[in-house]
Amino acid sequence: MAVTLRVSKDFGPLGLHLTAQDMHDVGDLLVRRIQTRTQSGVDVHGGSFRGYSPEYAKAKRAALGHSRVDLTVSGRMLNDMQVVETTDRTCTISFISSGGGGGGGTFIQRSRAMGAADKAEFNNPSREFFGASAEDEEAIVAALEKVLQARFDHQE
Repeated sequence: MAVTLRVSKDFGPLGLHLTAQDMHDVGDLLVRRIQTRTQSGVDVHGGSFRGYSPEYAKAKRAALGHSRVDLTVSGRMLNDMQVVETTDRTCTISFISSGGGGGGGTFIQRSRAMGAADKAEFNNPSREFFGASAEDEEAIVAALEKVLQARFDHQE
């Protein structure tokens, strides 16, 4: 499971170019935005996540003291979302961990045993969190415009 950002906006005839590091930076920006949005219980389309089943909500409440629909138990899934590949025009974010071995007996131990990519694959169909919203795209364009403007100003 991965999301690839591709710059298609025409920034005009500036004679300036984006770098792989620029794309890494906007990938990091998207990761932070997805993490913040998800921890707030909001999906990629701006809506609230569908509720947990009563059994899952009860287990989460017992383990963590709350049953907020924020896709967070151990924090591993969201923390393992990272930039995994960049070029001067693209950036790919994905999840870096596989299963953690043995399931364990507690709610949190079972959560940690499942790899981040597996958790994301399981969660995304019913609670779509992994992707770039229109607001994310606007923030990315604004960040890239700021980088290019700073380079342009430095050339003058």
